[in-house]
Amino acid sequence: MFGPLPQLHRLLVVLTAVVVGVASGLWIAQFSALPAAAVAGVLWGALAGFGLGYVLLHDFHHRPRVVRVHRH
Repeated sequence: MFGPLPQLHRLLVVLTAVVVGVASGLWIAQFSALPAAAVAGVLWGALAGFGLGYVLLHDFHHRPRVVRVHRH
């Protein structure tokens, strides 16, 4: 996990992961003789990119937040 990032940086990380996933899916689809392989490559690549973005940005170590009530 990269840590708590601002919203724009999280969006850039997810978009970069999706673009890399789609490009990888298209590259792998080039080796297939099926005409629908390009569409499947894009879909599987996008899914893999979203999964990678989730893994990179999700905080798997949940820390309890202390809630303090201040009475005046």
